[in-house]
Amino acid sequence: MADLRAWFRKNVTHVKEDADKSSVQLVQRLKQMTPAEFLRLPPNTFASLTAAQYRDIVATIAPDTKLPEPPPLEELPADIRTWGDWWRERSTLIQLSIVTMAITVIAVGIAIAVPTAWKWTVSRMEIVRPVSTATWPVCARLSAYTDGCVYYPRQNLTWDWVAQQLAMPPQELYEANRHLPPQYIPVNSMLVVWRHRGRLEN
Repeated sequence: MADLRAWFRKNVTHVKEDADKSSVQLVQRLKQMTPAEFLRLPPNTFASLTAAQYRDIVATIAPDTKLPEPPPLEELPADIRTWGDWWRERSTLIQLSIVTMAITVIAVGIAIAVPTAWKWTVSRMEIVRPVSTATWPVCARLSAYTDGCVYYPRQNLTWDWVAQQLAMPPQELYEANRHLPPQYIPVNSMLVVWRHRGRLEN
């Protein structure tokens, strides 16, 4: 393993030396050009040059040309610190206390919010109907989602067919409609659809 590391470091050193050597040779070659030849070079030639090398080349082939000085790097004031700096300055005990407190606040918030949100959602979904079906809304259609409404068939229907459309047991459907004959559902009769998932109020 040690031999492998030494071989790797040696190769990295050689690659860096070759790159530095190539860079020096390129700079020397560019310094021998005229300004017109230098300007005709493709853009990818300048990509391998540093700002200092570029200024050195221009100063050599066109000493009268003055390149603008690069803007100074802005330094952050010493009194401006990041959150990471503040956190790293705290002891492990304080960090642990802060994390524990944050987790506790989140857990308490969830414990309070979830039941309230669930109750609000269920209350909006829960069907509440008066005991008397006279004021119930009319069912738009018969489906597995139809509930808490009355349906007026336009023709005689069988209990099995209606129960199949509603995806509910025929006996459960008939229990809510004992005012209808057990043989069939007459045309224009009031068919009550109630799945006992809601509440009946007086």
